[in-house]
This record gives sequence, C-alpha cells and structure tokens, in this order.
Amino acid sequence: MPHLRAVSIICSAIILLPGVGQPLGIAMRFVDVTLENVEPGANFNLRVIRNLPLVVTNQDEEAGADIVVESNIPTAKEMKEGYEPIPDSSWIKAVPARFHLGPKASAAVDVIVTIPDDPKLIGHHYEAILWVHTDAQKNAMQGGGLLLQAGLRSRFRMSIKTMGPASLQREKKLKKLATINTNFSVNPDTILIPHLAVGRAVDLKESNKASLKIVNQSDDPIKLKLTPIERDPNIVPQGDFIWAPDFKWVKLSPEIINVPGNAIKEVKMTVTVPDKPEFRNKKYAILMRTTLADDDLPIAYHNVLYFTTEP
Repeated sequence: MPHLRAVSIICSAIILLPGVGQPLGIAMRFVDVTLENVEPGANFNLRVIRNLPLVVTNQDEEAGADIVVESNIPTAKEMKEGYEPIPDSSWIKAVPARFHLGPKASAAVDVIVTIPDDPKLIGHHYEAILWVHTDAQKNAMQGGGLLLQAGLRSRFRMSIKTMGPASLQREKKLKKLATINTNFSVNPDTILIPHLAVGRAVDLKESNKASLKIVNQSDDPIKLKLTPIERDPNIVPQGDFIWAPDFKWVKLSPEIINVPGNAIKEVKMTVTVPDKPEFRNKKYAILMRTTLADDDLPIAYHNVLYFTTEP
C-alpha cells in the first residue's frame, strides 16, 4: 500500500450570473494528496485505503446543479518542482464522474487510481489535476446566450516505487549531514561590552579584546558561515537587555571561514550604533548565528552580544 501525505482543504467557487443576481457556486472538500512508493500495476480507491472521498457541495439554496469531475494533465504553471505531468489522465478516475446536486446538497465521489504495470515508471514523480466544475451546457441560463461554469482544481501527486521529491531531499541532507564534521564550538556563548561608543565603528577586539573563537575539535576541516540575525523565538535576552533595533549594527569578519582540523580561528566583531538620542544609555543584545557554509544542512550555533551604550 502506498505511503500517503495529505493536507485537508476546503475550496469554493462562485459565479454571479449577469442579470440574475443569484450565485451559481460549488464547494469542494478534498486534500492535496501526495502518494509515495506507489507500485506499478497498483489499483486502489482513496476512500477505501485512506477514507479520502472527494466531497462536492452545491452552495445554491434554490437551484440544482449538474457536476462534472475530470482528471486533467496539469499546465506548466500548476506543476510542483520535482514532478512531471501524468502521462495519461485516465490513471485517475472519479466515480461517479457526472451527477446532479439539489440545492445545498452534497455528494461524495470515489477517486480511483490505476497505474500500468510497467517497470519503466519506477522512479518517476507524476502530478495530475482533479477538476470539479458545473456542466456549462446543462446549467446554462438564458441571459445573453452565456454558458457559465463554476470550477475548482485540486492537485494529485504520486511517486512510483520511490519516495517523493521532498522526502528524497530530506534523506539526502541527512546522509550528507552524517558525513560532516559537527564537532566544533563557538566561544564565548555571551559577550558583554559596557559603555559602547555611539556614532562610530567600534572594533571590539581593539577596544575590549573581545572576539569569537571557533574551536574545531575534529581532525577534519570545517567551513562555517557566521551572520548576525534579528532574533530567534527560543532565545530571550538576559535581565533587562532588549534586542537591538537593528541587528546589522554588527559586522563579522570573516563571515565565511575555513577551520582546519584541531585548530582555533578568530572572528572579529565591529559594532556601529548611530549617534541618535534614542540609542544612548541603552542595554542592547544582538544574536549571532553560526551555521555550516552549506545553508541546506540544519545545524546552528548561537552567541549573544550584550552591550550598553554610552550616555
């Protein structure tokens, strides 16, 4: 049985008919379905295997509506990265595909998936569109000869005997992470600078002998990226310090650094606080984050710079 990831959505489409004043509209309750590890030759009903029917509701309180559910090949704009259009829209079928809904009535539609038993499909990621719409011919209303439709489109994605593109990327990153040296530290965790001058760039190494030291405790080299950031929801400044109005007051040098195995490297900090009355005699904090130079890998080390500004 394929692995399924799905997020519930409720959509609606309403068209106001000219000269009538009454809306012709439908609502659809379905999911953004993503199937993984679908076997070639698979044949299944989403309602049966995951209790996922497609539910259509006629929102009109007075008139009935004839509904059509179609499987379509997506346009280029609808495609999600990593997927290709489904080769044959008949792989996805709605049962029933046509039906009538009375006023404020709803109906559940089965979505049947049938994959050809072809090993050449293995490793492919396909996307289809389920288009639910009113039947323009049957629901035509006399009003200038216009045939109007209300319609909704839902994406349906599946990967044949493989994980989906997103899952494959996560697995690739975890495998890469397992091969990377993470045995390093950035010291000290906090730095306190009293009476920082305003209106000029202050080199903390020169003024207070303060800097960040990266200690690589592994035999393997490591490449890191250091940046000041606005804040992190899990970190709160100590005491009565507050986050600085602008984290870009801090400049780190170098921002990207290669640290050989069993070595210590220094990163200098320069702080420039504008000379404005509202920035004097304050207690500020700025957060600095160290990550692997490859931003795609989820590792972060935080240091906090605390400083008071001169009166």
